[in-house]
Amino acid sequence: MPTNNRAVLIVSGGMDSCVLAHYYAAAGFHLHLLSFDYGQKHVKELTYAERYINDLRTRYSQLEIAHDTIDLPIASLLTNSDSALINTEREMPHGHYTDDSMKATVVPYRNPNMLLQAATVAWNEHASVVAYAAHQGDYSQYPDCRKIFVDAFNDMLAVAMEGQKIEVESPFMRFTKAQIAQLGASLKVPFELTWSCYEGGNSGLGDQHCGICGTCVERYEAFKIAGIPDPTTYANDPEQYLHIPGK
Repeated sequence: MPTNNRAVLIVSGGMDSCVLAHYYAAAGFHLHLLSFDYGQKHVKELTYAERYINDLRTRYSQLEIAHDTIDLPIASLLTNSDSALINTEREMPHGHYTDDSMKATVVPYRNPNMLLQAATVAWNEHASVVAYAAHQGDYSQYPDCRKIFVDAFNDMLAVAMEGQKIEVESPFMRFTKAQIAQLGASLKVPFELTWSCYEGGNSGLGDQHCGICGTCVERYEAFKIAGIPDPTTYANDPEQYLHIPGK
């Protein structure tokens, strides 16, 4: 159990991160939210993170809610990476996620890098909790979204410094994306202020999600299964890609 009511959260512009922020705010935690520019193609997400965080501050005005964006040189260090998220030469997979298409979006050591920055901030602010929004759908291809990784990272934190205890939490680890959407709806999360698309508003799409990349299809499917209205504007109809394996 946390020893105080301060938490440092890793947040992107996506719906899972937005629900995470509302989840801890609703529990009464003062928050320091950290976003990261790691060279991702969909850097547009950071603009949306600012939007839903501003809304969060208004709703939970009794809480301290700070937000910083940190530059991580992951893309510049992984110059030969096969990841479609950071390699401009790699095309983004389209269609519903498969193990192969999801594997194409793996960014090596992304979460460990982010969590170490968050733990450092937590140490400085005497926060007891660091959290991120890994969920059940991430498990198959993202090693740093698995319980064995979280446990190992917490073991590392326990021996890296003495005295103050900081615990990494991933409260949605066993949630499907649809269950996260349902939780968000119960918390009145402003999903319209979030961004998921890995195409990042490129190709003249502006503020429209592409509707054909794996994360757009996953987002659309989550709202559909949850029975919640999807406020997202898609350039293409994701329904047409629900049963097309990503490639």
